[in-house]
Amino acid sequence: MSRLLSVAVLHVFLASCCTKETTALPVFPSLLPQPTTTQEVYTESSTTILTQLNTEASSTIFTQLSNQRNTSFIQLNNTELRSQVGTTAVLHCVTYNVGENTVSWVRRRDYHLLTVGSQAYSSDERFQVRYIKQENDWQLHIRYVQVRDNGVYECQVSSHPPVSLFSTLHVLEASAEILGGPEKYMTVGSSLRLVCVLRDNTQPPTYVFWYHDDQMINYHLTREVRVETSGGVSVLSLDNVRPSDSGNYTCSPSNTQPAHISIHVLKGGETPAAIHSLAEMIQPSTLLVLLTFTSTLLTPTTLCNKFQIFKRGEQGCAVT
Repeated sequence: MSRLLSVAVLHVFLASCCTKETTALPVFPSLLPQPTTTQEVYTESSTTILTQLNTEASSTIFTQLSNQRNTSFIQLNNTELRSQVGTTAVLHCVTYNVGENTVSWVRRRDYHLLTVGSQAYSSDERFQVRYIKQENDWQLHIRYVQVRDNGVYECQVSSHPPVSLFSTLHVLEASAEILGGPEKYMTVGSSLRLVCVLRDNTQPPTYVFWYHDDQMINYHLTREVRVETSGGVSVLSLDNVRPSDSGNYTCSPSNTQPAHISIHVLKGGETPAAIHSLAEMIQPSTLLVLLTFTSTLLTPTTLCNKFQIFKRGEQGCAVT
């Protein structure tokens, strides 16, 4: 009986062992390779590489932009400026981020160096440089502009490579014109009104002086002369003209070629034709003929005989 019991127990034990062999072993996740961890490591590495690449690219782009900023101009290239003779011309060169570079002005006609930085380099004292810090504007000032200053000027920044901005200066010779010239006829007691207009001027004149012959009449003490100037127009007014008001009148604005007009105040019964006839009689050619004829008549001998000036004891007539 005990033997059978032992066999039964052994059978049960063997059965339980076989059952355990066919059952799957327990899984411990911490002991298995973690694919998610490997993926995270790869992702971090990729991010680091991409970050480094982006940083390098950004740095390169920033460097390029910085270099570009150092050599850039805010204003347009090939600008043109008109200035009249005698005024001050101002050429602009607006830059930013110049850094350690130097800004210079060069006259392209003869490649003459005018300014270097904030210093004038030319022996011509009319050329000056002014730096307006608030506007980053390196200005070239040309005082008392002359016709020979006409041409192209270069603003150059000494970057690598250097960059330039070009400006063209057009110098104009302003002139005045008196409307109704060159002659005007008036009657005694009428009113004189002369209008002087400026041509090719780039700015209003500082002053306009009016002359009667050689005398300035803007502030005439004995006659009521009115001068009104506005922009490029000046008007001279004189009431109740007299014969003494005849003559040459000149309009002379600042930095401008003057204009002239001849005024004829006719007396009672006079006509413009009579004035013209008198003017033709005193032409230079007529005066030359009269002078030649007179010189032939008034010889020293003729004068001597005329005034009976003799030297005693000498033959002939001698002038003492």
